[in-house]
Order: sequence, then structure tokens, then C-alpha cells
Amino acid sequence: MKLTSIFLLTATIFATTVRVHAQVQSPSPAPPAAPVAYESLPTLDASVILQLQYFHGPNFTVRNPVPTYFGCNHYTIDSDFGVFEADGNQMLMRRVAEINAIAKLQAMSQTREFTQAAAQAASAPVKVAEDLVTNPVSTISSVPRGIWGFLNRAGEAVKEAAEGQQSTAAEGNVVENMTGFSKIKRDLAIKLGVDPYTTNEVFQRELNKVAWPAFLGKFTVDLGMAAVGGAALSAANITGSLTDALRDKSPAELRLMNLGMLMNNMGVSRATADAFLSNNAISPTTQTILIAALAQLGNIPGQAEFIRQAATSQDEHDALAFQQSCQLMANLNDSTPVARITHLHGLTVCQTNNGTVVVPIQWDYAAWTPATERFITALKAQKFTTPVSGYSVTLTGVVSPMTAQALAARGVNVKTKALPGPLK
Repeated sequence: MKLTSIFLLTATIFATTVRVHAQVQSPSPAPPAAPVAYESLPTLDASVILQLQYFHGPNFTVRNPVPTYFGCNHYTIDSDFGVFEADGNQMLMRRVAEINAIAKLQAMSQTREFTQAAAQAASAPVKVAEDLVTNPVSTISSVPRGIWGFLNRAGEAVKEAAEGQQSTAAEGNVVENMTGFSKIKRDLAIKLGVDPYTTNEVFQRELNKVAWPAFLGKFTVDLGMAAVGGAALSAANITGSLTDALRDKSPAELRLMNLGMLMNNMGVSRATADAFLSNNAISPTTQTILIAALAQLGNIPGQAEFIRQAATSQDEHDALAFQQSCQLMANLNDSTPVARITHLHGLTVCQTNNGTVVVPIQWDYAAWTPATERFITALKAQKFTTPVSGYSVTLTGVVSPMTAQALAARGVNVKTKALPGPLK
């Protein structure tokens, strides 16, 4: 279930609890309340809300109508490489980065040097699985089950090695070659500012086309190329050491690193860690960024439950929502230490050392609707184990003027655009 859907469900459950509580405390009918003004969810204009580099580029344009529902802006992108959909601001940044990277890769593959290198690579005596070129997404992006589907017999070779069986020299070379090719792809993708494990088939196909002759030593990629505009990984604000790990470590190595941090540093059980790390909806990149952000909070109560909730992600959007929630808490922790993480019917809430209850949430556009009001009312009615000194909603997007006014009137602080994003 998406976090936005959980938010609405939470609001409904909380509101019911509040109404029942009110009925118990006040059996006599209350006087009619003054009517409350609400607003409808708008259709936004991409040309108005987006920074130019995310609205239009040499190879793409975002369609102007941007409907918003379930907390997300929904974008349609027309590009030279097809029509792409982006469910939310974060996904828009990823798609724009991928489109710009596809253009860069295609331009590279059209040079005379590349054409000659590709012809030499095609005649190289290396056994390659057909899926490596024809079906890159199912092979590259099936992680964290592993990248061992690249070449024929690769999976069996790894299985035999794990079971202590003797592999032939040919099988050993296959694994070695596969690992090297994968590293080339990761290196290229990260330099282009794209998640190496993206499910974008067009990008993966173009990446394979360039990476294969480079892997065989027939073609030298310009390693000085800068990440293209709209680079999603750059916007994620990850550290240099984290970038190095994503580039240099295989999915299996990332899994071991992340498993150690979850179990040894955060007290996460092996079963919960495995459920999180084995969920194919959560790419190794998202897993690594999320865990690194969670680790910045120190060993505080609620981390294991957060991982258990994140393990239920059903798609890429779900996973990114949990990642951004973690990054919001990590940023908050830099100025006001986070004391604990709490989950209210699936909604992530944290409390700082000074007692403030903070809702760190991926929310592109917050309108003042009945559901929003019920959510705020129900949140303030919740009982916490430690005294509450205030309430705050920290979100990745923006709020409408009416929402800002209504939250202020209810004593709820709001912080908008709390992570780098595509909005003006």
C-alpha cells in the first residue's frame, strides 16, 4: 500500500477514533459547528510549478496538465524516446535524468569510434547470454535477487560455488566477466546521474549498447562527462562514500553491507532484514540510501518497525516514499535530534528530543480537504509515551495558501520543499 493511501486510511481510522471518544466524553449533542471551507484538488500547470530543466529540454517536454491526487503530482512526459509517466515529483526527476542520459548515450553510440568498437566487440569470442542485450531490465533490474542472470550458466556457477562445488575454468571466467560488465554499467549510470537499477527499458538498452564494447576494451568512454541535467542521484544529496559503494559494490555486496547495518546497528531481526532486502520493488540503490539515512539517527527506538513497514513496498513509488521519509528525518536530526520513530496505523511519525511530533512525508501538493483536516485533528488527539511540545508536518512538496493558513490556526508548523525537488 502506498504511503499516500496509508495516509488517507490513517486519517479515516483516526477520525473514527476521535468521534467515538467524543461521544463517550460528551453524550449531549454539541451545538452546530460553523461551516468549514475546503478546496478541491487542483489540476496544476507544469510550466508554472516546475523549474525549467524539469519542464522542458532538448529531448522532452512535460505536458502542462498535472493532476494531483493521493498526495502526488502525476506527470506525463513526451520525449524523443517515447512517452513516460512519472508518479510524483521524485519520479519526475528520475525520468528526466533518464531521458537526458538516453540522449547522451545515443549520441555517444553514433560516433565513428563507437561504430568501429561495436563491430570489434561483436566478433569477440565471449559467451554472452542473449538476455544481456535483448532483455536488460529483467536481468539487470531483478535485484536484489542478484545480477547472476546475465550469462548462461551464471546462476548455476554461483550456486555451485556457494555449495562448495568445483566450477570449471570457463564457469569462473563467466562470473568474472559478468561482474566486470556490471561494474561498467554501474559506473556509467552513476556518472549520468541515474539509478543503475532503474526499470526504464529504453535507458537500460542504450546503457548496454555503450557498456559492452567499453567492457571488452574496444571503446573508451569519456570519464570526464558530467552528470546531465536533472540528475536524480545528485538531487538525492548522497555522500561521496555512498556513491562509491553504489558504483563499486555488486548487489550481493551491497546486500551484505546493508544487512550488517540493519542487524548490528539497528537491532533489526534477520527475518525483517531479509524481507526488506529481498523485496524487488526496492532497488539496491534505494535500500542503500534509505539505510544510510536511517543510520544517521543513531540507534533509536522504532528503526526496526520502520524497516518492517518499508518491506511492504509494492512498487518503486512506495519504496521512494519510504526513502524520502528517512531522508527527511535525517535532515531534521542534524538540527534537532530525533528521539524515536513511531508508526500510527502505518504512518511514519517521529518525535524529537524537545518533544515535537513530526510527520516526515512525501507529499507533492497538500490541499485543505476534509481528509486533511481529519488527519490533523486525529494526529493531535493521539497519545504519545512522552509529553508533546508541538506538532510539525515536514513534506517534500508544497501546501496551498488555504492549507498553510488552516495549519497555522491549529498550531501545526509546516516545512515545505524539505528535500531537493523539481518545483520552483
